[in-house]
Amino acid sequence: MVALLALFVGCAPTPASIKFDGDAKVSVHKLDQVGVLKATVLDADGKAIEPQPALAWTVTPDSVAKLEGAKVTPIANGEATVAASVGTVKAQYTFVVALPDKVEIAGYTAGTPWPAGQSAMLTATVKSGETAITGETVTWSSSADTVATVQADGTVMGVIPGTATITATSGALSSTVDITIGDAAAVAATDAAPAAVPAQ
Repeated sequence: MVALLALFVGCAPTPASIKFDGDAKVSVHKLDQVGVLKATVLDADGKAIEPQPALAWTVTPDSVAKLEGAKVTPIANGEATVAASVGTVKAQYTFVVALPDKVEIAGYTAGTPWPAGQSAMLTATVKSGETAITGETVTWSSSADTVATVQADGTVMGVIPGTATITATSGALSSTVDITIGDAAAVAATDAAPAAVPAQ
């Protein structure tokens, strides 16, 4: 029996590589724990070894993210390397922490009169540095609904002449734009007025 067990152990496949399920780069935008990618240890023929041997995990540098059990905890913006190893076989993937740091509003040129009764849609982009982050929730508000209202999708409607501050908020971040609502006829007249001719 001992001889048979020794023979069985001796024939156990030798780990040759580690394969991750998913992309080689994982990006997170919140300080929430994320499980490590599922990893499969393969033999020299590219077949999964059964039973799967235990993997040792590391995350470096710990100033960007740290390992807690089988989960990675983001710490600060940057890139970290998550590595899995068994014996001398090792594989790794990149873990990117890109926390939102600003909200940018587009769709209105500051100082340009906006006719009462006219509507247009503003857009808000949540960014980490210059990288746009998709999937973030943005809420809109107006400081003066009597002057200009704003809908949940960013559509602003001019109501009466005046100035209103439109705010786009995502989490703890926000950005504002001051919109000047002018009289539609006055704005049209200004647009139609001929350019001044310099004095001779």
